Amino acid sequence: MVSEASPIRRNNNTQTPVTDDDIREFKLWVKFASAAYCNVTDWNCGKACLGETAGTRLIKFFSNTVPRDNNGYVAINDKEKSIIVGYRGTADVKSFVSDTEFFQTPFVNSKFKDAKVHSGFFATYNDTREEITKLLKDLIKKNPDYKVISTGHSLGGSLAVFQTLDLIDTPELNPSNLITYTYGEPRTGNQDFAKFVQSTGFKFFRIVNRNDIIPHLPPQSFKYNQYGPEFWVDPEKNIVECSTAEDETCSNSQVPNLSIISHANYFDTAFLLTCLAK
Repeated sequence: MVSEASPIRRNNNTQTPVTDDDIREFKLWVKFASAAYCNVTDWNCGKACLGETAGTRLIKFFSNTVPRDNNGYVAINDKEKSIIVGYRGTADVKSFVSDTEFFQTPFVNSKFKDAKVHSGFFATYNDTREEITKLLKDLIKKNPDYKVISTGHSLGGSLAVFQTLDLIDTPELNPSNLITYTYGEPRTGNQDFAKFVQSTGFKFFRIVNRNDIIPHLPPQSFKYNQYGPEFWVDPEKNIVECSTAEDETCSNSQVPNLSIISHANYFDTAFLLTCLAK
């Protein structure tokens, strides 16, 4: 488990320091990402709903959607002045089946005509796409000075990225207030999709813990690519920002010695167990 981390400058011009403020945000929003694994019928979901996240107001909880079993929530935290949408990662048979559907489908909202994404991930997102996007836009109208945070772990990270992209042109939303935090996000689309994400100019914090295997799936041989930058917790628990996608000096340097154990724990959060811890 990664419980401590500090910024460091490497002798490598593709890596830059991560600020203390960024680290604070990474540790905060990972708790909100982990809450999506819980039965969040109110903000009472074990460790994820305590401490810094306490006082969050649940707006909507969704689970077992048809047909793809999307799970997550929408909430507001007035202390952080944030509207939050959290998506659950893979946690049951249906979501695992979606993970295995590696073939790609066009992402028509992209300015890159050849942008394609993982069909299983996108189908899961589409279960709730219209309803949750409308709800978020309504909340933005009522809270125009609030940040909008999309967050998720694993599969949930990919869904959070889709959600952010659907909010980009919201008239009442200050672009600087739309932020995404993903933890152990798999490769979500092809190179043109990665270019689209990077071209938006919005803040995408894609965080990878040490030798976590999931950010390296699906394989690049299936025409999948990560987008940059990557925020990597290295084996010594230092955090560096890797400016380019698929940087060979960052998490890709751990291939082939990858591990699912590193996927289960980010900072002081153990996903799946977080709902049980009091």
